[in-house]
Amino acid sequence: MRHDRPRHLATTDDCVEQLIERVGKKIILGLPLGLGKPVHFTNALYQRAKADASIDLHIVTALSLVPPAPGSGLKARFMIPIIERLYGDVPELDFARDVLKQRLPDNVKVSEFFFQTGAFLKHDEQQRRYICTNYTHAIRDLRALGINAVAQLVAADNKATPEHISLSCNPDLSLDLFQQLRAAETQEKPIALIAECNQNLPFFALDAAIPASTFDFILQNDSTDYPLFPVPQSRINAVDHMIGFYASSLLKDGGTLQVGIGSLGSAVVYSTCLRHEKNTDWNKLHRSLKLAEQFPVTAKEGGTGPFKQGLYGCSEMMVEGFLHLLEAGILTRNVYPDAELQEQINQGAVDPQHGDDARLKHGVVMHGGFFLGPNAFYQNLQRLPEDQRERICMTSVNYINNLTNHRFGDQRLKVAQRINGRFINSAIKCTLNGALVSDGLEDGRVLSGVGGQYNFVAMAHELPDARSIITLRSTRTSKGKTDSTIVFSYGHCTIPRHLRDIVVTEYGIADLRGKKDEEIYLALIRIADARFQPELLKQAKDAGKVAPDFQLPSAWQRNTPAAIEAALKPFQDASLFPPFPFGTELTDEELQLQQALQYLNQNTATLAGKIRTFAQALVFGFSGDQHAKLTKRMKLNKIDSFSSWYQRRLLILGLKRARIPSQP
Repeated sequence: MRHDRPRHLATTDDCVEQLIERVGKKIILGLPLGLGKPVHFTNALYQRAKADASIDLHIVTALSLVPPAPGSGLKARFMIPIIERLYGDVPELDFARDVLKQRLPDNVKVSEFFFQTGAFLKHDEQQRRYICTNYTHAIRDLRALGINAVAQLVAADNKATPEHISLSCNPDLSLDLFQQLRAAETQEKPIALIAECNQNLPFFALDAAIPASTFDFILQNDSTDYPLFPVPQSRINAVDHMIGFYASSLLKDGGTLQVGIGSLGSAVVYSTCLRHEKNTDWNKLHRSLKLAEQFPVTAKEGGTGPFKQGLYGCSEMMVEGFLHLLEAGILTRNVYPDAELQEQINQGAVDPQHGDDARLKHGVVMHGGFFLGPNAFYQNLQRLPEDQRERICMTSVNYINNLTNHRFGDQRLKVAQRINGRFINSAIKCTLNGALVSDGLEDGRVLSGVGGQYNFVAMAHELPDARSIITLRSTRTSKGKTDSTIVFSYGHCTIPRHLRDIVVTEYGIADLRGKKDEEIYLALIRIADARFQPELLKQAKDAGKVAPDFQLPSAWQRNTPAAIEAALKPFQDASLFPPFPFGTELTDEELQLQQALQYLNQNTATLAGKIRTFAQALVFGFSGDQHAKLTKRMKLNKIDSFSSWYQRRLLILGLKRARIPSQP
């Protein structure tokens, strides 16, 4: 084999030529999940394959990011300026856009093992090409497909580490995959590893920094430095905040935390920060909800005080929330790459704060496999002082997601580090026997993917003091109809019932581990929306799972959206539990418009609702210049057609109903 690695190349065309020369025209290309895809190189290769039908290109990846679609009507007027502002300078993945439009040429295939949520529910081709795998099995399945090339976005720090490159946002699979591919490479079956440098990518050292010679080709020039793809903060509503609050009561000081992306993950982080920084307010809500009395698991497994010992983050995805936990002084529990030392610290035999053991210099507070988030998150990672960034170890997902032996640490070490683990994931449905649905529908269509959820749930059962916590909104509303997400049964599951543990909705906590079936059925009915409890109870009784004489307690019937709003209102009046506690990319005007559009969406979900709302817009949809700034933002300050005239009246109605104050 050749040993002249790496070759530094200045153009994508050169990189594509070198790849074809090395592996031929049958290319099975592995790309990292999410942010780590090298857009310029990937686009150049894809365009070459589109122009040359003799190239057989199969792209295998996960979570191919594309900007959101603007929609039409008022939604388009709202979204287009935001999309241009956030994504205007971010180059698109050409193949990902063509996949969405179903325009791939015959000689190109794309297979993913994790979709953008809901993006391909109506896309038969991608549903057929979906690869179902656990995160920790992805490398095995990639290799089984015969991948002969991997391309990745990397960070280069030529001053401090000229001979090393950082895998930064995506060492998750690459650290192990690169090693395995090299070990299996032969003259007859060469492989190519390609790096595309981007100075906007934060440089993480430790496990994520690997020798530049790992790669065959390194693409670097001024044009490769493009803005990173942002995933904006989601609005946290009252339901999400209540779920996050319940989950924060299950965290134990000195423990371990895993949490995911989205409003539910952000809600958990917010309430965790509130518990630490404004403990009096946090405990006031805790007492008003009677948590210790209603849900004893909180006293057994959680806590009510600030985090004096701190938490350690061990999460396949390092979400922005971990940075907020670091800034709040919560993500402070160091773990060390020495099992004996870690056990001594756990036992109190070694004080990591005052010890003089040289091994105490290598502690980290976070192990993450990949990161993805808002622009502010990327900027804050770049600005982190070096000593703070060295406390974050981006590493292999096989280190993070399971306990078995691995080249970065053995089972004894992982167990010692992950004391009091709380692994928090979300689901879309839960059956009364405790099975969880997260990745797909019962008709077989894939919503997203299994990812690492199974890994964390299984690990929670293996560790002696860990718990798996599944967060679940109790209802889902679609097309004007509200259904319970807690159901008697469902034709698909992601997490089987024998791995049931803790489920949290906005109405409380169901502790399911080791319980009898009747207890489990009732615990889940107890945290369901009151509107659906009678039918759920009837189904449980009909199946013989609940005693025939059981009656719903009156306290359970208080599980209503109005009760959630009432419980949080005094705190929200005191500026707690805001919709965007960690900031937002939206302007103040856009936040107001968002509320108006949300009202319109909710009230036009049915035909009757549309007729009623449209009629009301004709009667009440006028305001003179009272909302001039907002109509100007929506380009409805000047009316040039019947459509724009009517959209303006709809918008004004929405602003009035959402109680947006006048802004002449």
